[in-house]
Amino acid sequence: MKPESKLLVVGAGMVGSCCALHLQRAGHKVALIDPHPPGSQTSYGNAATVATYACIPVNHPKLLKSLPRLLCGPERPLSISPAYVPRMLPWLLSFLRHCRRERVDQTISALGALLRHAEDTTLALVQSAGAGDFIRRNGTLYLYSDAHSRLAAQDDIARRREQGMSITEVEADAVRELEPALAPIFAGGILYNDGFQLSDPQQVIMRLVDQFARDGGEVIQDRVDRIESAGLDQVTVHFSGHSRTVHHAVIAAGAWSTRIQGAVLDRLPLDTERGYHVMFPENPSALSRPVGLADAGLYLSPVDGGLRAAGTVELAGLDAKPNPKRLDYIEQAARRALPSLKQRGDTWLGFRPTFPDALPVISHSSKHPSVVYAFGHQHVGLTLGAVTGKLVQQMIDRETPIVDPTPYRAQRFLN
Repeated sequence: MKPESKLLVVGAGMVGSCCALHLQRAGHKVALIDPHPPGSQTSYGNAATVATYACIPVNHPKLLKSLPRLLCGPERPLSISPAYVPRMLPWLLSFLRHCRRERVDQTISALGALLRHAEDTTLALVQSAGAGDFIRRNGTLYLYSDAHSRLAAQDDIARRREQGMSITEVEADAVRELEPALAPIFAGGILYNDGFQLSDPQQVIMRLVDQFARDGGEVIQDRVDRIESAGLDQVTVHFSGHSRTVHHAVIAAGAWSTRIQGAVLDRLPLDTERGYHVMFPENPSALSRPVGLADAGLYLSPVDGGLRAAGTVELAGLDAKPNPKRLDYIEQAARRALPSLKQRGDTWLGFRPTFPDALPVISHSSKHPSVVYAFGHQHVGLTLGAVTGKLVQQMIDRETPIVDPTPYRAQRFLN
C-alpha cells in the first residue's frame, strides 16, 4: 500500500473527472474542484463521439493550400475573428508551422498511442460508474461530398489504418442503405467500425463524479485563482478566499487552465477552438449513428434529446460572444444532409483547448514537481479523458506509464 496523499484536481469535465477517479482508485485522497456543475462546459455540447480514430490533427499539410477556401468559400467550417488575430498571432504562426508533414506525422503517432487505449479505459470507468446505459455502439460514418474530396482523403485514411484503426470503405449507394434519411448528395465515405458514442456526455460525467463522491472523494464548487509553492513537495491552491495545501495539484480545466496564476506554473501557448452545436429535438431517430460531414466540418449525432449538429472551428478566444453566423452555417449544412429536419432547438458554444501542435500537455510543471498538467486535448477530450487520467495517476505514482509520455511534456514549448 502506498501512503495516502492529498491531491486536488482542478476541472470537472471528462478529463478532470477521469483523473480524479484514477487517482482515488490508486489509493489517494482526492478533491475535485470546478466552479460549474460536472460536465456542464466543453464536455456538455460536443458531438458525443468517442472518436478512437481521431489521429489526424486540424493542422495538416493541406491546410495552407486550402486556407483561403476554408475562410472565404461557400463552405466555411473555419472562421477567424479579425479582432482576435493580433492577440493570437504567435499561436497561429506556430500552429501553421506544425502543418509540415514531418511534424504532422509526429502528432499522428502521438495521438495514435493514446487512442489505442481510449476504448478500454473509457469503457472501464463508464461501466464501473453505472453509466453503461449511455453507450451506443454502431460505428461512425464519415462522408465526402464529391469524388475529389474522397480521393484527397485517401492518404489520411491510410495513416489511420497504420495506427490500427478499423475502417470500411462505403460507396455512395451503401450510404443510403446505412442511413436512409440522408440526402443523396454524397460520393461515399468510410465507416469507423470501432467508433462509438455516449448519448449524453454530461450525464455520463455526472455519474463518474457521483461514483467518485460515493467512494469518499470531495467535490468542491469553486474557482481556483492561483497556485503557490508550499515547499519542495507541496503546493497551496487558492480559491475564493480559501486555500488548501496538497501534495499534488492536477490542472485539467481545459481552455481555462492557463488562466490560473502562480509562479509554479509554466507559460504555455494554449488557445481555444470555439465549437458550436444546434439541436433538432423533433428528430431523435433521423440517424442510427454519428455521421461526419467531411467538407462541412461537423457531425450529425443522435443523442438523448434529439439530433445534434455539432462542430466547425472558430478562432476568437474565450471572451467573445457567440457568433450567430456559425449557428446558421451549421443549421444550413445539417439541412442539406438531412432534408427532413424539423424546427431548430437549443444552441451552444464550447471551447476546445488546443496547443499549436494539436497534442495535449500531460506532464509535470517545470517549475514545481507537485503541479501536473492534463489539458489541451483539442477535439478529443471526451475520447482521451480516461486514458489521460490513467497516465496522470501513473506519473504521480511513478509507475510504468501506459504510453510513453515524452510527446506530451510541457517542456516541448519551453526551449
